[in-house]
Amino acid sequence: MIGKLLLKGLKRRRKPATPAKRRARSAPPPRRFRSPPRPDNSPKPRGRAAPKPQFAPVPAKPAHPIAPPPAREQGPGFVASRILRPDEKLRQSIEGFLLDQRSPHTRRAYGKDLKRFMKFLITRRIDRGDETLDRSLLIAYKDSLLSEGLEHTTVDRHLATLRSFFRWLVDDGQLVKNPAEGVRFLNPKRVSRTIGFTDEEVKKVLSVPNLHTRTGSLHYAVLMVLFYCGLRRSELCELRTSNLGVERGQAILRLRGKGNAERLVVVIPPVVEALKHYLKITRKDAAVDQILFSPVRNNRSGVTDKPMDPSMIFYIVTRYARLAGVANRVSPHSCRATAISNARDHNVSDRAIQEFAGWATPDMITRYDKRKSAIEKSAAHAIRYGAEERPIPKWPDALSERR
Repeated sequence: MIGKLLLKGLKRRRKPATPAKRRARSAPPPRRFRSPPRPDNSPKPRGRAAPKPQFAPVPAKPAHPIAPPPAREQGPGFVASRILRPDEKLRQSIEGFLLDQRSPHTRRAYGKDLKRFMKFLITRRIDRGDETLDRSLLIAYKDSLLSEGLEHTTVDRHLATLRSFFRWLVDDGQLVKNPAEGVRFLNPKRVSRTIGFTDEEVKKVLSVPNLHTRTGSLHYAVLMVLFYCGLRRSELCELRTSNLGVERGQAILRLRGKGNAERLVVVIPPVVEALKHYLKITRKDAAVDQILFSPVRNNRSGVTDKPMDPSMIFYIVTRYARLAGVANRVSPHSCRATAISNARDHNVSDRAIQEFAGWATPDMITRYDKRKSAIEKSAAHAIRYGAEERPIPKWPDALSERR
């Protein structure tokens, strides 16, 4: 009891509220108004405001992105399908490549090689879809040609055509790199299969044609020009009467062969007589510029005022070789090789043979000398050691054994 009283006395007594405080408690709370919105409509940042800098910051220059170097386009020929479906620019480039070849024979051969490559791309696309035109694709094309049984020289010719074609596209801006540069050629080191005629075989072949007919006179003149002038088959077909002429008292032929190179070939009197006989029997005027060797008749269209087809030249050579009893496989190129070999047998200088054949270098002479490996003139006949006289025991032949 005494403790409660002590505690009650220790408590502070509360003072009574004044009249002003009583009025403040009974009055309603003051009315609050919102501040106007910010000019940029951005929310008011919370927290403590950042201190203002003493100096205004210098505005930084906008950074310009560094543009990467323009990538060089691969060109329409980079993908195989773009070769098959060329646009206008690529089509003009292909036509320019073919027209740039000065020889019609080269232009025709390049066109055939490109068509063969296009067929390979079509077949390859059917099997494997669209591919990149690179070295691996060209190696596959080389393997495809070998699988078809083509000669190594033919395969190398196809690769050489593609290498020249892609180099043209690179120079024309259609390709960045030549994909055929890394493809190895086969470079076959073998003896040519072209077989020349012997002197006796040439005599027999030239004695077969009938000189009393127009066809026989034409065939005889063709054979004489092949054997004595050494012309290529394409050069023979393109001969005109204006190519005949006289230089320093000698009858000559003005030819334009490979590489558009012009050369003069002397026509000996027997060939001149054969040409005169042919012109007389066919009633052709040598003074009028016209095709020299044209077909006597044409059973298909009836047009005879045109050059002879190269296949007809091949037929003439093989037909008369067969009638003369030549057993070897020959061609018009055999006549050219025979003329070069005969000139070499008669000790004609390499320089004169080079000009006669129309070669840029004399390296082709040994290749075209088809009599260098003749059995009758083999070096084995001249080898002597002095030990050839040793007697060999005689063996009975099969005839004596039967007896």
